[in-house]
Amino acid sequence: MKKRVLIVEDDKYFRFAVKKVIDWEAYGFEIAGEAVHGAAALEFLETQPVEVVITDMSMPVMNGIDLTGELKEKYPEILIIALSAYDDFEFVKESLKLGAQDYILKQDIEKENVGAIVQNCWEKHLKDMASDSQVREGIRNLLNGERENGPARKYLELCLNDQWGYYICKIENLNGEWVSVAGRKSFWLERSLLELHDKKEHIVFLPVKKEHSQKVQFEDQNQVLRELECMLVEESYLGGCSKRGSDIEKLHALSEEVREVIEIGTFSNKNKIRIWETEKERVKKRNKLYMEDPQLFSGIYTRQEAEATLEGLTETICMQMPSEEHIQRNYLQFLNMVAGNLNIEIGKLEFAKIKEALSEHRLVWDKHQACQQYLAHIFAEEMQNAIHPSVQQAIQYIKQNYTSDLSLGEIAETAALNESYFSGIFKRDIGKSIPEYLNEIRIEKAKELIVTTGLKNYEIAERVGFGNGSYFSTIFKKQTGVTIQEYRQRTAKKTLQS
Repeated sequence: MKKRVLIVEDDKYFRFAVKKVIDWEAYGFEIAGEAVHGAAALEFLETQPVEVVITDMSMPVMNGIDLTGELKEKYPEILIIALSAYDDFEFVKESLKLGAQDYILKQDIEKENVGAIVQNCWEKHLKDMASDSQVREGIRNLLNGERENGPARKYLELCLNDQWGYYICKIENLNGEWVSVAGRKSFWLERSLLELHDKKEHIVFLPVKKEHSQKVQFEDQNQVLRELECMLVEESYLGGCSKRGSDIEKLHALSEEVREVIEIGTFSNKNKIRIWETEKERVKKRNKLYMEDPQLFSGIYTRQEAEATLEGLTETICMQMPSEEHIQRNYLQFLNMVAGNLNIEIGKLEFAKIKEALSEHRLVWDKHQACQQYLAHIFAEEMQNAIHPSVQQAIQYIKQNYTSDLSLGEIAETAALNESYFSGIFKRDIGKSIPEYLNEIRIEKAKELIVTTGLKNYEIAERVGFGNGSYFSTIFKKQTGVTIQEYRQRTAKKTLQS
């Protein structure tokens, strides 16, 4: 859409000259109307919106200075250019103070390339609008899905007049401080429509030219993004770029696309700007899915194997960037297969809870963590099923009475088995002897008391069942690798740092 121009000039011959001497169409402008003084111009603008006003300074009823002041107050998005003769140059200086972008001398109108002057003024006008804090705040509101009918919306409308559309590119800083752009106001490409910059993120609006074919648009987009990556080579960041947009109402939807791309990118390929793809495009690129080949989940019988497979599944999800439904289906299939391999049945109610837990998380990383937690539950249940009932009973007794002076005979008696036989099945099922297990329980409780109380070492030893303080110190260092004092200092330091 061409930018509309209003000519305000009381001399009809000069109005005619301004219209005819300049090839307005060649520069993307069109004459919207004429007015003989400032008051008539304001009346015209009540019904006919324009983007540019070229106004004379000396006119009856309302001169150019007064008109400039009125326009800046009522229509700040309009570009104002002053027309002047040599003898009223003081008026020009005053109009520039009030907000006129530039001026044209009447005597030079046939000599100068006025169309180019107006075009340059227009580009500078857009840059000035882009630096306005109200415009920038309004655009952030639009990105966040809030309503905005002020200068921000008008600015975007003006920018998109000459474009077929735009991309939104967001760069999130992972360190909180930029390295390569420290102290610099802007480091983006001259071709960008707008840049929003702070310590946490950069948002760039990249134009799509009307004359570009779809192939050229794609190539241009990739070239721009690669240039941005070169500029960010010293940074630690995650970046995403939306699909083409042309409607300001879809600004929030495009922003959400970028957020989705960045969220999926949190798992792999950092320091790369990802381009948003439709589900159809992702399917074309997708390799064979895990869920389509159950054999990929077979043979998982240890927690280590399960976690390694989960890691591979998540990396595949990140590379393919599938839909939310697809991500959830894969994780549920994985958990179900692992449980099945271990002969553990996931009940319908429990399965529904797992599904709900996965749905609560938006980030792939958080879904991965939720799966890890449920894997721990699966393998804990598997271990519980494998433990002899007498051993389970003994473990319960130890946890309830670890502060007492427990003997092997007393613990074996709770299981109604002789000491020798009971010691053997306990070590077989738990992987450690009864004294080792008992000491492990006591040391874990001791660590809690060290952190949460000011008790002395011998007092802690007594509370957790070690009658001898020296023996307690020996066992503590053997199990933790540090002395009690070193552990106390280390935990105190961590508390101060947090």
